[in-house]
Amino acid sequence: MRQQIIHQLLVAAAAAVIAFTTLGGAALWDEDEPIYASCAWEMLQRGDWVVPYFNGQMFPDKPPLMFWMMMSGMEMFGRTEFAVRFWSAVMAVGTALVTYHLGRLLFDVKTGLWAGLIVCSSFIFTISARAATVDSALTFVTALCFLLFVVAGIGRRPEREDATVIDATLSPSWYAPKSWLAYLGIWTCMSIAVLGKGPIGLLLPMASIGLFLMIMNYRRQAALRGNAESRPTWGSRLMAVARTWSPVNFLRSLWQMRPITGTAIVMLLAVPWFVWVGMRNELWLEQFFAKFNLRPFTEPILGHSGPIWYYIPGILIGFFPWSIFMVPVLIDWYEGVKRNDRRQAGYLLVACWFGVNFAFWSVCKTKLPHYPLPAYPALALATASFVVHWTAELERWSRGWLRGALWISVVVGAGMCVGLPVAAMIVAPGEEIIGVVGLIMAAGAGLALWYHERRRYQRVMPVYAFTTVAFVTAVFGFVALRVDRHQYAKDLVAALRTEAGTNPDLIGYRFVRESVVYYAASPIPCCGEVEEVRRLAADRTAPFIVTLDEYEEDLKQEYGAELREVHRCPRFLRGGEVVVFQPFGDSPAAATAGKMPETQRR
Repeated sequence: MRQQIIHQLLVAAAAAVIAFTTLGGAALWDEDEPIYASCAWEMLQRGDWVVPYFNGQMFPDKPPLMFWMMMSGMEMFGRTEFAVRFWSAVMAVGTALVTYHLGRLLFDVKTGLWAGLIVCSSFIFTISARAATVDSALTFVTALCFLLFVVAGIGRRPEREDATVIDATLSPSWYAPKSWLAYLGIWTCMSIAVLGKGPIGLLLPMASIGLFLMIMNYRRQAALRGNAESRPTWGSRLMAVARTWSPVNFLRSLWQMRPITGTAIVMLLAVPWFVWVGMRNELWLEQFFAKFNLRPFTEPILGHSGPIWYYIPGILIGFFPWSIFMVPVLIDWYEGVKRNDRRQAGYLLVACWFGVNFAFWSVCKTKLPHYPLPAYPALALATASFVVHWTAELERWSRGWLRGALWISVVVGAGMCVGLPVAAMIVAPGEEIIGVVGLIMAAGAGLALWYHERRRYQRVMPVYAFTTVAFVTAVFGFVALRVDRHQYAKDLVAALRTEAGTNPDLIGYRFVRESVVYYAASPIPCCGEVEEVRRLAADRTAPFIVTLDEYEEDLKQEYGAELREVHRCPRFLRGGEVVVFQPFGDSPAAATAGKMPETQRR
């Protein structure tokens, strides 16, 4: 017990350092963060916990869980960047601890410790832990769902050392929970995931657990029939797949998951909000399900497309720095799935968890790097298992695998020392110092490589783990702050607030940035025609017109001498400039006002 407490403290400390270091130091990053934070702020201002709005318009993209968390953060810490990111960081620490317990129960305490450290120090996980988005919360409730399944099922595996997974004398109760309370918790987690991401929050964990149960049930039935083969042929393998997916096995596995109980819990916890929002605004439900849940699987949304192999490089980058061990991890994982011992159920569950998510998002037409994030704890468990096996059974692994992997980290770190300053000269002049973070990775991986070459293997992975924690903390706690100096929205609105002596009254002409909307703390109408700008400006006391330099001539031709330039600044990570004008003098509204076009986000 004392060892478990120490391990949990180590995991929680590493995750907290990574997630909370300068968490509120940088302004919100376009596009997602300011959109979601603005929705939460508008809901809080209206006292409306049901219908999300962004920039004064209905926002049917996401269910309310994320907005509720941000609203509670604003209630506690005020309208700050830390407040809207707070619960993401908390959920990340929680996910690291849940992953620790998954590793402890499925494998052993060492695997749990490594899994907790690995998941919290991977690249995409850290981004989500420090972002005002729903991904960190979704990953937490998904991992918690699997933990409850393991605690009530696989965690009670037989104590007999000679017991095998396909032992026909064993009851399936040891790998499938029988307790009603266990499934109450499992379905509650999936219901919360529905409120965070929609139906997909239920579909993927349910499919992963269901696939695992189908495999385990088939294996037990095969053992009962006594037809397990020592050397299976391709024909027998195909027959095994067919029997695994047989209707009888499918229905048996589905029934083990207590679908009636699950349906009742989802209807009680998740469905009422959807009914409520539909009663308030039918269009919200229509757009949410048709446009943001069904359409992404048939066609790319907002240009987020990619080939079917998109997530192979996506995960190699997103799981960095630990993805350098991916090849030996996959080998160890495959051997663990084949091995017929007491740990095989853990390998199978991890394989189903990650495999279902990877396959699903690979087939989906809309692709973004963070989509498979809820399966990253599974990837961390597989990597942790390899780390423990490598340190305990050095003779099993070629030294070339580890040498090559560590050299990759050294090269990547050295490349960052050169590449980041060059990139900074282009997009963030004056911030070339950010290249120093590459030294952390290069030096740490180099030290681990030095220990490896001198056969001091027990120090290799601890040094590398410390390096990864220091590296990702520096990237997001130092580099992000330096680059943030070149974001313009927060400073722009502050300057206009000083100019106006109060909250600025902004109008967008063919341009409105999400971060400007958030920091303005009020909706900004976006006009596609100069005449509409004039009409809106005439109804305001001291309006400011925000546009891009490519459109400023349109305004100057319309207003002539009645236009004063107030502010000009370069766009962040894009070409051109943001320009703010203030009209003055007599500006009568247009005699006829056309319909305001849809907001154009750029």
